[in-house]
Amino acid sequence: MAGHKRGPQMAGQGPRQRLVELGKDILIVILTCSAIYLAGLTPMMTQLRSWMTPPVPSAQVQPRQARDTVIPCGVAVRNGLGLYGVSYDEASVERAFSLLSPLLGQALTTAGEVESITPRQWQQLLEGEGIYCQFQGSPPLEALSAWLGEGSSLTGSVQAVALGWDGSAAWLGWQDGDASYRARTQVSYSEHMSAVLDEFRPNGAAFVYTLRESDETYDVLDPYVLVAMESQRPMTYAAVSPDFIGDSGAMDTLLGAMGFRSGAGSAYEAAGERAINENGDRLRVNAAGRVVFHTGEENRYPVNAAGESATSVEAALAAWEILDRAAAPWKGEEVFILAGAEKTELGWRVSFQSRLHGIPVYTGKEGWCAQFTIEGRKITDFTLDLRSYTSTGETCLVTSERLAAAALRSQAAGGQKLKLCYTDNGTPTVAAVWMAEE
Repeated sequence: MAGHKRGPQMAGQGPRQRLVELGKDILIVILTCSAIYLAGLTPMMTQLRSWMTPPVPSAQVQPRQARDTVIPCGVAVRNGLGLYGVSYDEASVERAFSLLSPLLGQALTTAGEVESITPRQWQQLLEGEGIYCQFQGSPPLEALSAWLGEGSSLTGSVQAVALGWDGSAAWLGWQDGDASYRARTQVSYSEHMSAVLDEFRPNGAAFVYTLRESDETYDVLDPYVLVAMESQRPMTYAAVSPDFIGDSGAMDTLLGAMGFRSGAGSAYEAAGERAINENGDRLRVNAAGRVVFHTGEENRYPVNAAGESATSVEAALAAWEILDRAAAPWKGEEVFILAGAEKTELGWRVSFQSRLHGIPVYTGKEGWCAQFTIEGRKITDFTLDLRSYTSTGETCLVTSERLAAAALRSQAAGGQKLKLCYTDNGTPTVAAVWMAEE
C-alpha cells in the first residue's frame, strides 16, 4: 500500500547463535544449582530445614519397674534344633526374657502340687524342649509369681527356674539351695509353648554337666553353669559415690528424696558421719555414699500390706520403691536386682544387688548394695550404698570360662559356681573378673 512503512524485520538466529544461547542457559542452570547447594550448607539453611521438617521421635527409655528386679542374668531355650543360651548380655537376656516371661508367668500361675525331684530329674527338665532362667541371688518365688503371672501359693526362694515339656505335660521346676522341685502346669505346648520356643536358634551354648563328658577341665564347676561359646568383652566403669559430708547440696537432695523435712543445716557430726534425728527417726550418712536409717515411733515408710504382716512380695516392693527414690539423683548405668527376701522372726530382710549391662556387681563384703528390715507393716531399718557407674569406654581383659575353670582346679573343691562379676570395694574404677562361690 502506497505510503505505508514496514516495521523493522528481526533477523533469524543461525545455528551458531543458537548453540551459544544454549550454552548460556546450561551455565545458568549449573550456577543456580551450585548456589542452592552452598546455601544448604549454611547454618541459617540448616535451621530453616529443622523448622520445616518435623523431628523424628527418639526411642524413649522406659523407667524401670519392680518386676525388672527379677530379670534373670542367664537364659537358655531348647527346641527341636538344639540349645540357645545367653548370659552377661543385658540386651540379649532382656530380649529373650520378654518373649519367655508370659510363658513362665502362666506356668507359675497354674502350677499344681509340688514334689521334690532328684538331680537327674532336674537335668531331664533341661534336656527336653523348654526354657531355663538363672537368677542373680535368690529372689523369692512369690515375687516371680506375682510380677510375672497372677500369683500362686508357691513359696521359697529360687536360684534357677525351668519349664520343660516331657511329651505329655509342661513341668515347672526350680532350684532352692541344694534342693530341686517341680510342679505340673496347665501350659499348652501346641497352642503356645512350641511357638515361643521356635523363635530361638541354637548358638553353641551348653551346660557344664554336658561339657564334662568330653573335657575334665569343667569337673570343678557346678553342673548347671551355663557356658556360652562367645568370649566376653565387658566394659570398665568409673564409680563415684555422693559425698554427704562435704556436699551439703547432696545432703539436701537426699533428705528431700527420703521425706525428711529437716535440711542439711540440722545435721550434726558424729564419729565421722552426719546424722539427723527427726521425730525419733534417725538417718546417718557418710562421705562414701552410705545411708543408714533406723525408725522411731513414726511410721515413715509404711508397707502396703493387707494383713498384720507383709508378705515377701509386699516387703520387696516397698523396699524397692525406697531404694529407687534414694538412688535416683545419682543413678548411673546400673540396675537393681532383688537378691533375696529372708524370713525373720518379725518380718523380712530384703536385699538388692546391682547389675551393669547384664553383669552382676558385688558390693563390699556381703555383695548387696541395699538391705532392708521390714517388721509388721513398716520398714524399720535400711542400709544403702549409693554408687554411680559410668562406662570408661575401655574393655576388661577376661579369660574364657574354660581357662577360668582350669585355674580353679588347682585350688578349689568341686561344685564351684563360676560367675563373671564386678567387685566394688569403693575404688574409683571397677572391672569384671571371674568369681567362684560354693
